[in-house]
Amino acid sequence: MWHVSSELHDASLRSMRRLMHFLLLLPPCPHLHLKLLYTFGLLIYIVFILYWRFSFNYNVVYNFRNDHFSRATDLFAFSLLAVSHWVVAMELIWRNRSERIEQHLEKIRYVLRVQFGHKVNLVRIRRYCQSLLLLFEVSCVSLLGMAIYNNLVTDLVVLLLYAVYSEMVLLMRFSEFSLHAVLILVFYMELNEVSFRLIMELDKTQFEVKSVRRLSLERLLVLQQLHGQLWNTVRSIECNFELSLVTVLLKFFVDAHILPYWMYVNMHNNINFIIVFYCITEELCKLLAIIVSCLICTRCGRLQRQLRSIYHGLTTDRSNEQLNFYLYRISSQLGQERCQFSAGGFLVINNEILGKFIFGMISYIVVCIQFRISLIDNSPAEAIENSVTDLQFTEGEFA
Repeated sequence: MWHVSSELHDASLRSMRRLMHFLLLLPPCPHLHLKLLYTFGLLIYIVFILYWRFSFNYNVVYNFRNDHFSRATDLFAFSLLAVSHWVVAMELIWRNRSERIEQHLEKIRYVLRVQFGHKVNLVRIRRYCQSLLLLFEVSCVSLLGMAIYNNLVTDLVVLLLYAVYSEMVLLMRFSEFSLHAVLILVFYMELNEVSFRLIMELDKTQFEVKSVRRLSLERLLVLQQLHGQLWNTVRSIECNFELSLVTVLLKFFVDAHILPYWMYVNMHNNINFIIVFYCITEELCKLLAIIVSCLICTRCGRLQRQLRSIYHGLTTDRSNEQLNFYLYRISSQLGQERCQFSAGGFLVINNEILGKFIFGMISYIVVCIQFRISLIDNSPAEAIENSVTDLQFTEGEFA
């Protein structure tokens, strides 16, 4: 069992842990009675908000007599939000493996320092993690600020009040995944730097005695083992976010086309333009979180392929059978154990899935708007209401 260095923890995940404790998402201590207390309290909260939402009178703020589709859409999205909140919280409380992941990374950091004399750049880790935390904090403050602003100028806050906290929980969990992914990114950068130095060392010791040459070859074997440990750490991260990641992505995908639909409903019916700004803020926050995560995961895969090309294209002293054997082993490992982050085994998070996400979002926005238009056009009550409105408008012109 490796002790987690306070330096690595302070530079990466400590601030996120504090935020989770502050939002009552994680118990302060991993004791069984605290876990049971948090689980029971969350269950009461989820049941309460679902009961309140399903019993809410939508005619207070919207005219849903002839638009049951919008009400059903809102209830579906809110139910999915409550379920996602429950899944994220249960996985954090009962299946949290973050400490084990940090122990794996600390072991790799220790081997890099002892075997290669290379210190992991903690300044770079702190800079990347602080940037992700700043993005998360700005998103949460923006959502909370828009909800408070809606409370001051409209009556629609009742529809946003209980959703803001759950939305912040989902954003927090997704940001935590991005923090773990950026740690893998930094360690791949370190492995690339060590690999370049090792290649230069192999070139310099080409005509040295066997003992000096053997030391460089042994370091090549150690580097292969380090990559295997880093690949296993990626698998541990996938297990740590196995349920919550795919659930949060599903919720983000649903919101990505439902929020523009609500913008259209509010603007088309001239109900309230203030709620449009809240929808825009939430849409941008979620899209930005997905884009950043996909870019990080894609960058990890690119660095892993770059690491493989370093050894695959090595031409120095290829007549050495032992060197060829080690190079073949590490090239085969790098080719088979690719750096990919999957969400529950259903999809790989990279730029390719980002393009599919945006294309699917646009398609479903068009489908929802067209379905609502056809539904309203086929509603007899709506047709009568439109006829009365046209008649009143015509009488006003003649008057």
